[in-house]
Amino acid sequence: MKRSILIAGMAAMLPGQVLAQAVQTTQAPTGGGAATPVAQDAVAPVDDPKEIAEDAARDLTPSRFYNRPGATRADYDLAWQQCRLIARGSRTPAGTVPMVYNPAVISPIAAGAGGLLGGLIAGAIAQGQQRRANRQSCLLIRGWRLVERDDAVAAKITAMPEAERIAYLDRQIGEAEVAGKVTERTGFTTPVDPSWRIDAPLTLPGTVFLGKKVDAAAPFVLAPGEAAIVVAFRRLDAASAGRSAQLQLLRYDAGKHDALYRPRDWKAKNDLTTYGVTVNSGDRKSPYEVQVLRVTPGDYVLNATSVANLPVTTTNCFGAPMVHVEPGQVAYLGDFVPYLNARHADGKRFDGVLFAGQGEDAARTLATRQPALAAKLTRAQWQNRATYGCAGISMDRYDLPGVPDLPPVVATPDASVAG
Repeated sequence: MKRSILIAGMAAMLPGQVLAQAVQTTQAPTGGGAATPVAQDAVAPVDDPKEIAEDAARDLTPSRFYNRPGATRADYDLAWQQCRLIARGSRTPAGTVPMVYNPAVISPIAAGAGGLLGGLIAGAIAQGQQRRANRQSCLLIRGWRLVERDDAVAAKITAMPEAERIAYLDRQIGEAEVAGKVTERTGFTTPVDPSWRIDAPLTLPGTVFLGKKVDAAAPFVLAPGEAAIVVAFRRLDAASAGRSAQLQLLRYDAGKHDALYRPRDWKAKNDLTTYGVTVNSGDRKSPYEVQVLRVTPGDYVLNATSVANLPVTTTNCFGAPMVHVEPGQVAYLGDFVPYLNARHADGKRFDGVLFAGQGEDAARTLATRQPALAAKLTRAQWQNRATYGCAGISMDRYDLPGVPDLPPVVATPDASVAG
């Protein structure tokens, strides 16, 4: 039995909630802090340019290679090595050592999954097929195209003399026109099928949730130095009706371009900072529900979403929406619509949570139970493309539609990736 099949079989036998907890364990192995993150030591560079080129050649073959018009072999080697280090968890997309990276383990993925799946399975996930998939995602997100040749063309290239074949493949890296099956990423917002009606009008009263066993009509008062976020789950068409949803927010350090995690000694220091927020829908049968959660002011990234209690396995670390929350602010993050097995016009199926914008329904619904809170409600200002250390099984980028980008990140020079 192939190792990848064994991994898939083992994962399929695990209850969804247990697997979700295992993935979420990777969120905070070490590090973080209320003000200054705990420093971690970088792994000493061991790869020289020749070794990097030899490794990168594994994805430069007669049958498959990466291409970006105008790029050189040196450009490709550098990009491949950067994505390799990100996929293994030892660098952030900004080029720094992740605040939660522990050099004693192979990656955050193995560190988190190892206790549940066992060292063999965790190592296979971290080192094998999934790591290659994440390296590919990194290259595609950064503008590279994957080109795959058919067997007949690949055989002709293979038959070339070695020096001629190497020179030919090196030229293919930067060609504007290439023959073969081309895979590329040109957009990072989820396409919405018109039949889904994410903007269908709200005609029935919505519901308000302030927490488990909390009276939605009881006065909601923010403590000094506290803030609140407001999220609405919208289910106003047949495709979303009855679906549950989850959003996962992580505290973010915009200056260091990395997520902040709860430190190990948080209890001893009485650190009550909000480091992570999981927003779970409370009533999937409600056509429109408004969730209100208390948080510590600061920056947060939309790290992941899931639908129907499916495990959270994908992190938006290559580019996530970021929002800033001020002290005393009641910040409305927007309406989100869950879909499960929803059919596109082209017949493809979709599972996920879509952003439906920031409308007036949340304020009107909140006013029915919390009029004072509704009067303070302000629309949060999202910005796309916040990057941070990738602690998750799958690594991706997700943009909210119609939202501006953060200023570009200037990557930190790194001796282990630049020869």
